[in-house]
Amino acid sequence: MSSNRVQKYFEGALEQIKRLGGYTGQARDAMIWQGRVASGPNAGKDACVIDFTSATWADGNKRVILLAEPASDLNGTAAMKTQSHASGNFIDGSVRFKMYCETPEAFTDAQAAFFRHVEHHLRGQLSAPVEIFYGTNDVEPKLNGVNGAVADSAGLTSAGVDQPALWASPGGV
Repeated sequence: MSSNRVQKYFEGALEQIKRLGGYTGQARDAMIWQGRVASGPNAGKDACVIDFTSATWADGNKRVILLAEPASDLNGTAAMKTQSHASGNFIDGSVRFKMYCETPEAFTDAQAAFFRHVEHHLRGQLSAPVEIFYGTNDVEPKLNGVNGAVADSAGLTSAGVDQPALWASPGGV
């Protein structure tokens, strides 16, 4: 996958989410970690950890993990993805996103609103499919190989894939 392209999406997301939610402070400070997933089933994919509350996680933080994966057919057929002949890595092509977050105390609180702002940016402004995974409340969302995590958080459950409302690339941006 194209690390440079996807990392630019992540960096651009910070300012857009800040605008959508009316958050203050430097948007760049909200990027806790970004890079390639080092291990586990998502190794080699691009990911980032965004937290608009604090660099130190606590229950209720406005924190998400975004994982970009190469858009392809539903079976993830390798032949449907564009790869570099020289290195075998995925190159500039469409991506879709997975969003990992803590289940908020209430879906009407500020944390839940933040999650909606992130989804709105990815699905509404970028026109990319987004699959949201909610973890256990009071448990930091973690993915193996992201930001030093050695295992996924327990209880990550998919809430399904939200597709863009308008015409877009079927696989992502």
